[in-house]
Amino acid sequence: MGKSRENVPNNSWLRRNPSHPGRHIYHGCMEAVEGVYEGVSVTEAARKLGVSRVTLSRVLNGKAAISVSLALKLEAAGWGKADVWMRRQTRYDLAQERKRLRQWPEEPALESEAA
Repeated sequence: MGKSRENVPNNSWLRRNPSHPGRHIYHGCMEAVEGVYEGVSVTEAARKLGVSRVTLSRVLNGKAAISVSLALKLEAAGWGKADVWMRRQTRYDLAQERKRLRQWPEEPALESEAA
């Protein structure tokens, strides 16, 4: 199973290595978009979400998971649907555990390999 990134199709690589959903919060909801959105600080975002700055910072830095409660708070703030945040967290957790156990489902053969 020791495939390098070069030997694994891109979509398979992303399934095996999804980014922590905290990155999606930062890049999709908090980060400044030039000429469109100024962005918000961790302190401002935490206040808006009704969580502590430490809690939000831990999630943003991949040190803590998005809880159901936080997913609902993100939804209430207009930062995506709670079920999407939970799917991202589950996808990340599953990939981390599969990595730990080295249990990856078999990839379907590419058309060029099957011929």
